[in-house]
Amino acid sequence: MALKGNGQLLVKVRNQPFAVLFSATQPFAIPGYSLEPLSTAVQTRPQFTAAAAADHWLLAKPATLVDDLAPWDTAHAAASAHNYAHYVEPDILHERSTIAPGKFDHGLNGDWPPFVDATEGISPGWHLGANFTGFESVRGLATGKGVRVAHLDTGYTPGHASKPRHLRPDLGYDYWGKNKNPIDPGERGVLDQPGHGTATLALLAGNTMDLTFGLQHFKGDIGGAPDAEVIPIRISPSVVHVYTSTMAKGLYDALGPSGDPNKPDPANRCEVVSISHGGLPTESWADAVNTLYDDGIVIVAASGDSYQLEVADIATHFTVYPSAFNRVLTAVGATFDNLPYVTDKFGRMQGCWGPETVMEKAVAGYTPNVVWMKFDDCPSGFEMDGGGTSSSTPQIAAACALWLELYRGQLPSDWTRVEACRLALFDGANDAHPNKAQMGWGILNVPKMLDRDLAAKIIAKATSGHLHQSAQDSVSFPFWRLLMGIGPPRSDEERMYEAEVAQVVLQSTNVELRRAAAEAAAGSVFSVAEQAHYRALLAREEISSPLRKKIGSP
Repeated sequence: MALKGNGQLLVKVRNQPFAVLFSATQPFAIPGYSLEPLSTAVQTRPQFTAAAAADHWLLAKPATLVDDLAPWDTAHAAASAHNYAHYVEPDILHERSTIAPGKFDHGLNGDWPPFVDATEGISPGWHLGANFTGFESVRGLATGKGVRVAHLDTGYTPGHASKPRHLRPDLGYDYWGKNKNPIDPGERGVLDQPGHGTATLALLAGNTMDLTFGLQHFKGDIGGAPDAEVIPIRISPSVVHVYTSTMAKGLYDALGPSGDPNKPDPANRCEVVSISHGGLPTESWADAVNTLYDDGIVIVAASGDSYQLEVADIATHFTVYPSAFNRVLTAVGATFDNLPYVTDKFGRMQGCWGPETVMEKAVAGYTPNVVWMKFDDCPSGFEMDGGGTSSSTPQIAAACALWLELYRGQLPSDWTRVEACRLALFDGANDAHPNKAQMGWGILNVPKMLDRDLAAKIIAKATSGHLHQSAQDSVSFPFWRLLMGIGPPRSDEERMYEAEVAQVVLQSTNVELRRAAAEAAAGSVFSVAEQAHYRALLAREEISSPLRKKIGSP
């Protein structure tokens, strides 16, 4: 599958004062492109200084957006014109191959438990119960009050009863439609998925609902953190495709949402980010993650979904980005019977997981067959076949909001707060069915996570300097280094090759190429003959001319 861009470029200008980036002596210019900051929210950080030399992300926009079927050629052309003194990556469309899951007459996905008929039913709030996440049992202790959460998704539905009672659309923004109205417009197309944001918002911080499914009834707050203040940030019309720039802008917006990306307000800084989208690794996403992490913002992102196929997974089961980054909490899936969200049934959706390094910071939330709000059936339409790691992510983000409500005041507003919250999540997880490879530390258990004694131990560890930072994120792809017999990149040109190869291989439908990348990630070493073979396979992909020359292919 070839990469596709929109003609825009994301440029990391190195070691320059921000004050000179748009002056008459600007250090970087591309004929035919206008330049603007990728996000002005970065300028609200206390450590930002306009006069000090630093690295800055810019968005280079052509006069007219066009489909670019050779986006890395465009990026290399811009970078080489400046002798690769700055890093450039294309604004690509991150697409996930999908197969539409089947609908079931009784409202549940029959491939997964619970196996009940429509007459018997199951509580629409089963995942909140004491035998599952336990959100209901902590309502008197924490509900997310005073915690601000950025929700990056497809927007919200004003008329749905599940809309969070503290939703702040006035502070949100639509980066896909480029307007101040983050409402899901209900676009319908081949890859569009209207209502996805409405459904995930309900699981995150949904309002009081009165719902019946079969003979089972639920009345109460449907969201995990119903009193959290939620900022809707629209980055896409669908969970299966997003542009590099819209995700990056959405992440940075969490630093100071205001409803106007040109006037960020740090007084509205978020403390949690919930993302049920994902795609290929990009350096701009990595830097955004690093920035939010340093500022004490917890990011929870879906591991992604794949399909069990006899020949190969169309979408590899490895975790997508930004969830795969070190400093992001990876949300994987667990089923009603506390088993991994993994199947051997042909053509059926399952969660993504792995590699091993990613699972060291992963936790499972319940999916599928959780309540899924229908945005086009207001005010209270819902189904019971909610699935995918899109469903588990907001549950885990909500739990983080509850923990921060109770304990953030005892920690500094920096990376320490993120690591402490993560540790509580890991140590509190239910590991009665240990499966690190597919469920990380275990299944979300909110009462255990919020335990005061556990919190005291973690806070003592943090204040005594015994918590450690997660490794800084960047695009790292061992396959490329093994392929060429080289070490970590030492220049922006080398970083661009590594990022391009990562995107090309992870998007490829070539099973052998993807398998080799997985082996490289697991620590394998390639022989000289294998290096030559894999370079030949890579040359068959849609790669840029500079990369083709680099690997010695005509």
